[in-house]
Amino acid sequence: MHLKKLGLFIFLSSVVTINTIAQENDSTIIADTLITSFHHSDSSLTKRKFVAFPPHLDTSKQGYKLRNQEAKFGRSFGRGLGIVFGYNTMITSILLALPEDISKWNKKNYGNQFKKAYTNPPVVDHDKWYINYLGHPYQGTIYYNSLRSQGAKVWQSGLFCLGSVWLWEYTIEAGFEQPSVQDLIVTPGAGILLGELFHFSTVRMSRNGFKWYEKMFVCLFNPTFAINNGFKYAQKKLPTSNFVTP
Repeated sequence: MHLKKLGLFIFLSSVVTINTIAQENDSTIIADTLITSFHHSDSSLTKRKFVAFPPHLDTSKQGYKLRNQEAKFGRSFGRGLGIVFGYNTMITSILLALPEDISKWNKKNYGNQFKKAYTNPPVVDHDKWYINYLGHPYQGTIYYNSLRSQGAKVWQSGLFCLGSVWLWEYTIEAGFEQPSVQDLIVTPGAGILLGELFHFSTVRMSRNGFKWYEKMFVCLFNPTFAINNGFKYAQKKLPTSNFVTP
């Protein structure tokens, strides 16, 4: 019962937090757009180190530009790494707070287990089915859309997801349990497929602005889009036939 209450609390807190971040992000979009325009309109300022690339409507191409879509790849990559770091920190804190029979983390032998992760092959784990086949695919979508929601290409986001999974398995989790065969395959594989589905669905929703239930969907299944782009960058309705998916 306590675990159910903890799970419900974490779930509701996450939705509220993501929605709050998205709303704050919305309020900065206009300011960012003005700053960007100012930089581009004044040649004396174009050499400044930071220029904002907020999400915006591109009427010339009948589509939307996501945050950092027009920036150099390093900008979106760095922001994606920051999101992944924050997400991994949150998940690590939760798993450390859970009993070992649920998390399967051995917290008493970190150093030896970390060495074992690099000297022994991955193993087939015996985690609960919902952890391996619901939790880890969802984790993969977070990694994937941390970059994809900034306009990165599918292959870039896929490689970023794969690298993030290996980072998790062989750095953060390696000291608590042996890297898992299922996690190394299912997390990036299902994460990329579901992540692209969530991304496509979110962008389609955004073409006419988000309804409240669509915001709920995005906060739950594509929270990195809300963090990166907010909900108000759809400034006017676009015909579906001409809509371009970033």
